[in-house]
Amino acid sequence: MQRHFMCLPVPTLLRWLLPGMTAGLMVGILIGRMAASWYLAAIALVFSILLCSFTCGRNRYIALILTAACAGCLLSWHAYNPPLPAEDTCQISGVITQEINLREDGQVQTILHHVTINGQRWPGGAYWTFYLNEGESLPDALLPGAAISIIARVYHPSGADNPGGFDFREYLLQRGVRFGIYGADSLSFPEGVFTLRGTLARIRHELSQQLMTTMGTEAGGYAAAMLLGERRFIPDDDSDAFRNLGIAHILSVSGYHVGVLAAMLTLLLRIFPLSRTLRLAIQTVILTLYCLLTGGDAPVIRAALLYLIREIGHIRLNQNLPLHTLCLSASIQLLVTPPLLTSASFQLSYGAMLGMLLIRPYLRQLLSFEHPAAERLWDLLSASLAAQLGILPAQLYWFGELPLLSLIANSFLMSFVSLLMGLYWLVLALLPFGAIAAVPGALASAATSLLLRAVRWLGSLDGTALWTKQANVLTIIGWLMVMLGLSVLLCRCSRHRRPLVIAGALAMVVSLIPLPHHATTYIQLSVGEADTAVLHDRDAVIVIDTGEDGDTLASYLHQRRMSIDLLILTHLHSDHAGGLQALLDDGIPISCCYLPVSAERAADVDPAMLSLLDTLAGQGTEIVRLSRGDVITLPSGTLTCLWPVDGQERALPDANHGSLTLLADLHGSTMLLTGDLSGIYEMYAAQPADILKAAHHGSTSSTSLAFLAEVAPQVVLLSCGNDARVESLRSRTGSLPLYDTHTRGALTLRFTEGGFTVSTFLTDP
Repeated sequence: MQRHFMCLPVPTLLRWLLPGMTAGLMVGILIGRMAASWYLAAIALVFSILLCSFTCGRNRYIALILTAACAGCLLSWHAYNPPLPAEDTCQISGVITQEINLREDGQVQTILHHVTINGQRWPGGAYWTFYLNEGESLPDALLPGAAISIIARVYHPSGADNPGGFDFREYLLQRGVRFGIYGADSLSFPEGVFTLRGTLARIRHELSQQLMTTMGTEAGGYAAAMLLGERRFIPDDDSDAFRNLGIAHILSVSGYHVGVLAAMLTLLLRIFPLSRTLRLAIQTVILTLYCLLTGGDAPVIRAALLYLIREIGHIRLNQNLPLHTLCLSASIQLLVTPPLLTSASFQLSYGAMLGMLLIRPYLRQLLSFEHPAAERLWDLLSASLAAQLGILPAQLYWFGELPLLSLIANSFLMSFVSLLMGLYWLVLALLPFGAIAAVPGALASAATSLLLRAVRWLGSLDGTALWTKQANVLTIIGWLMVMLGLSVLLCRCSRHRRPLVIAGALAMVVSLIPLPHHATTYIQLSVGEADTAVLHDRDAVIVIDTGEDGDTLASYLHQRRMSIDLLILTHLHSDHAGGLQALLDDGIPISCCYLPVSAERAADVDPAMLSLLDTLAGQGTEIVRLSRGDVITLPSGTLTCLWPVDGQERALPDANHGSLTLLADLHGSTMLLTGDLSGIYEMYAAQPADILKAAHHGSTSSTSLAFLAEVAPQVVLLSCGNDARVESLRSRTGSLPLYDTHTRGALTLRFTEGGFTVSTFLTDP
């Protein structure tokens, strides 16, 4: 006789429904993220609800999963397409709810809430940026919690415009921020404005400053990061060292940190004769306050939800349902903020917990020890290994690295960090008592220094992380096979464990090995008012310029596990060569670097660029200088230097005058690469070509009508960062097809014996 689902006891109902509905909700969110409209999702939701009403048994179970998927799709579409204010210069007021971040280039970044634009209140937050003038410092009143009034430009954040690139819009949506604000004209600080977010931000800032005063800047900064989520006090080099060891999660308030707090609360409350319900109520209040204090960060809310749901299950149901607790907390977060599903934090947190839930019990059963200390050590190691397996696909996808020391680092350093956090909490609790806090503060400072020495030393060792290709669908399938093979779910089918684990591991290894490349592709990456491109000709990787900061280029190469055979720097202005620093920092191998013969002789070359070249040469990279007539042989053609001419150019007040100009011949199609060649010299390099890469970002000082007539291209490529440059060049190219990175994102050219094709990352405007 078939059972009706809705008649089942609550624990059984949860056991059947929650995992399936959570999976359906996640699939729906991913679909809604890409959907063009919400109408089909709404119709499907109504249809699935009707199915739930008129079906029973297994069919109702399927209908409920379908309902969750439709609801997720609908919620996701609305989350990714929120109402936005018009892009314009407006009178804006708001409250600063995040620590102020001042970059080296003078850009100020923070988050505003309670935003009013031209008198109209807008929900959500706003990302506020502006630049300080040279010699100017931040106003004393510009602090978290302050109310501000400005005249600034409202803009809509853009998504990724490069393959695998950073999606700035989605990053903000995951944090409840909908639009951006640029500028700080007529900045003033209205008084008498009170908001809860602003007050908590001010308290968080003041506590961070007091921690740094009591413990020292370094140790206090780490305490502020681990207790309050203020990571801006952590140096980038230290962040990289923690990441290389696979313990970067220590620096962000997450489930681990909430778990330490919950454990401390549990131990403290056991001193008093309180009922379980009253203890839970106290813990709920404290964890809620902690969520508010940390700014409502998703990882903190996620961990607090998990802990409280688990405790409620113990008290109300007298059962421990860890998988369903995990699913319920995930569903609650995703229903409130669907974009969290695609965040690294969400994937890493739930991956670690899923690994510990499914794999840890099996690993613990593999070995048994008579000595209690050995048993506890194995329990710790199995938990660490299970968590590392759980986060493996997210780790490979987001960072393209496999930390080889993560098991050791997590097993031993985490125990030390747990004790350190206990000291941090003690210092925080004693801050109101001034001098009394100095004693544990000094101890915490010494312990922090010891931790940092260990992490910096281990992070500096060669081979601590294995560079891999970015994870893909095959990686996920292999990971699922390994997880299933090692999980407690196969308790009755143990003979299938070994084949599943071996097949899954092989699938993952194969997916992470770069495949042979037999084609010839050229991609002009979108990097704003800068320039960088990658020519991938069969097995050769040629990079032409690096952009301003190099992050986009380094990420593109890292995700594909590409090393650079030839790096061509057309000249040494920072918008073309400044990204060399990022390549060096990321450890991407560079076999050979080509420069124009006159590169270092230009009067306006930044000494920092020359220093980078020295560093590159010191690492064993061959430096070659090119002049007219030099030819670089490629697997599918050649690169011929057309400019500069050695010994014939005049003194160069501007490096653009000596910008390297190359004629690429690939499978019989030709492309003229002009760097930033100025109009004064461009006719010396004019050659007929099928494709013209326009010089100097479309500036009126280059790409004259006479030059265009001489080159006679079929298409023109333009790397720029604003509409004015696009329209300026379009006025000269006329009816010629013009592809620009500003409106179309990355531009990809594919060369074959039959010619070439052009595709754009973004849809045509």
